[in-house]
Amino acid sequence: MVPTRLRYTMIGFIVGVVLVWMEGLPVSQGVRFAAPLYGAGLGLLIDGIIIRMKERKGQNE
Repeated sequence: MVPTRLRYTMIGFIVGVVLVWMEGLPVSQGVRFAAPLYGAGLGLLIDGIIIRMKERKGQNE
């Protein structure tokens, strides 16, 4: 895995873990426990968008 991909995935996972610890959130327990996986997926999506933007910027120059 590319270092940036791993970085964004781990940031998303850690944010999801923090959401699990927040007991006062008005979401269901299942969503709270799946939050780390959702966060990791969002991190991968954000990384893909950033990589595409960099590739397009490089092609335009």
